Amino acid sequence: MSKANYETSRRERLSYYTFFTGQNIIYMFVTIFISVYYTSVLGLSAATVGILFLLARVWDAVNDPILSIIVERSRFKGGKFKPWVNAIAWAVPLSTVLIFAFGDYLAEQPMWLRITYAFITYVGWGMLYTVSDAPAYAIGSVMTQNKDERNVIYSFVRFGGFVGMVIAMLSAPWLVEKLGGKWTLAAVIMCVAAMLLMLTIRTVEERHVVEQEVPTLKQILGTVTGNKYLLMFILAFVFIGGSNVAFTLMPYIARDVFNDPSLSGLFLFAMIGPAMLASPLVPIGIRKLGKIATFAWASAALAILSVITWMVGYDNMEAFIALTMIKAIALGVTLIMPSIFIADCIEYGYIRSGKRLEAVTFATQTFANKATTAVGGSIAMGYLAMVGFVESSGGVVVQQSPQVIQGMWDALNLGNAIGASIGLVIFLYSYKLTDKLLADLKHDTPEEDNSQYQNALKTAK
Repeated sequence: MSKANYETSRRERLSYYTFFTGQNIIYMFVTIFISVYYTSVLGLSAATVGILFLLARVWDAVNDPILSIIVERSRFKGGKFKPWVNAIAWAVPLSTVLIFAFGDYLAEQPMWLRITYAFITYVGWGMLYTVSDAPAYAIGSVMTQNKDERNVIYSFVRFGGFVGMVIAMLSAPWLVEKLGGKWTLAAVIMCVAAMLLMLTIRTVEERHVVEQEVPTLKQILGTVTGNKYLLMFILAFVFIGGSNVAFTLMPYIARDVFNDPSLSGLFLFAMIGPAMLASPLVPIGIRKLGKIATFAWASAALAILSVITWMVGYDNMEAFIALTMIKAIALGVTLIMPSIFIADCIEYGYIRSGKRLEAVTFATQTFANKATTAVGGSIAMGYLAMVGFVESSGGVVVQQSPQVIQGMWDALNLGNAIGASIGLVIFLYSYKLTDKLLADLKHDTPEEDNSQYQNALKTAK
């Protein structure tokens, strides 16, 4: 459709995108560097870090639904979702600084105290991140009613996120090096910049919040657990994303496989930079191939390119970078499209139950994002522990054995190929929610069951 017919202005959309730029600066700073910080500064073992990640995700399985239910049942004067993201814009940066605080002091303390501090600050950060993520994504579903405009918004939301990822990947290693390993100061600088970007979401408008009674806990749980397409897509996405251990392993690949820690930023940029191209490509792919085919082809490309990279080996760094950059475009598609699918799942749940639960539904995406990161991190660190990875302490780097180096390469590539293949099979077998099916369901729903849906449309108009 013509941009002249968009309900949102370019400035408003840009403000929405930049929130996710700031958010992803923080997300990637934690995701990429937390394992290195824990093993190199705090001296935690790879196995301990893997267990910590898994325990945090177990807590998320309980915590994320609770927090999203609180958001869903809240009624503030400033809107349904904006009060949450406005308040959280300063809390998430603060919790991020606390993760990387007191490193030198903690390194001299008993191991139990180091582990306890790491667990509490990481879990606390994850809880606050849930409150910033689910409502922020949900706002996109009430900014406009036009599906084409919504697809564009969610596609470029990820573009804003990719920009944040690149900023974190390029600037954080440089900052830590220039600051002489002062992780806390580096975190403060990164988080202040991120917070300024996150505050731009204050200018975004909630235009189409459906007026409905505060849903009961039973209605909320029933709407989500009864949404078969949502559940199966999340399962497929966890396999596809969770097998991508590159975010965790790239700093180790640079340091231990290619013997140059300064290459970490280059490798991470190669993995994310070209992914920005996916933002304009996704709407085109949807128009030409459809959503399901676009996502499926991208997932298949991830698996195939991962196998090719593994076969080429790590003796040719130029080939590794080139293959990583090509694979990044497919990765970008798989990172962009979940929001689009979940927005459709919200419509499906609304048709079936009469309840529109944006926050709770997008909380499943937040959980999936954190689960994929944690699963990938846990698999990577657990596998490294199994093949003999030796942790360091106080910043002293330990030379890893050839067996560990090969294990890193196997986990980086074969793990991704296997997980993406499993996720692709699940997705193709179970996800059938096309635009045509949604339209047919709306048409076939009996008037008495569809009355809330029709009333909501009239109210919005």
